[in-house]
Amino acid sequence: MDADTFEVTERFRGATSIDLASQLAGIRESYSWDAIASTGYGRFLSQKVLGGEAATEIKAYATAAHRFHREIGTVIDLGGQDTKVLSIDRNNGQLLKFEMNDKCSAGTGKFFEMMAATLGLTLDELVAAALRGERSFEINSTCTVFAESEVISLLTSGRSVEDIARAVHESLLVKLVSLLSRILTADSASVLFVGGGARNGTLVKFLADALAKEVVVPEYPDFFGAYGAAMVAKNSLMRLG
Repeated sequence: MDADTFEVTERFRGATSIDLASQLAGIRESYSWDAIASTGYGRFLSQKVLGGEAATEIKAYATAAHRFHREIGTVIDLGGQDTKVLSIDRNNGQLLKFEMNDKCSAGTGKFFEMMAATLGLTLDELVAAALRGERSFEINSTCTVFAESEVISLLTSGRSVEDIARAVHESLLVKLVSLLSRILTADSASVLFVGGGARNGTLVKFLADALAKEVVVPEYPDFFGAYGAAMVAKNSLMRLG
């Protein structure tokens, strides 16, 4: 990733709908480009302010995956708001199939944020604690609100923070494996893990163990969709040129 791309994408980290428009306006004033494409939940607002085209996250991830990891045909994106799994034709990069979690945040990265807050931990502390925990019980609630109540009950009953942190990870892990089971084929030797959730090293380890497959995480997994959007814009420019 070049310095300008990193600076622009980093400015969006943690942005809300309230300040996104002002950040976009600042980017419009500070940078110039020959072509641009926006992706993610804010793509239409970004397109309105910056111009260019809007690409779905699915298209962005498929494009980037085929460019950087052509040997891998299965991609899982764990973001803050949703989780997606993609099956991609390794020969031409075309999307073959995709699945998405339901609308409950219990299957997304937001789940980790809420569980960490309930335990009084930072995200990094939650991840580290889970690696030290024992697999001794399950969190059964499929709703984040109910899972919070379950975690509080576990704490008051004397369960260790480490064991609860592990159970939190395994609760989300079950959902990831279920989604992947609809996509993975017998010849899938590895999975590409992207999105902010892929920065969770404990979850990456648990996922690799559960699948008995290699789980590949790019250097900047949370910017992977931005790579794809940039390539969508570049491809459009080449077609016009």
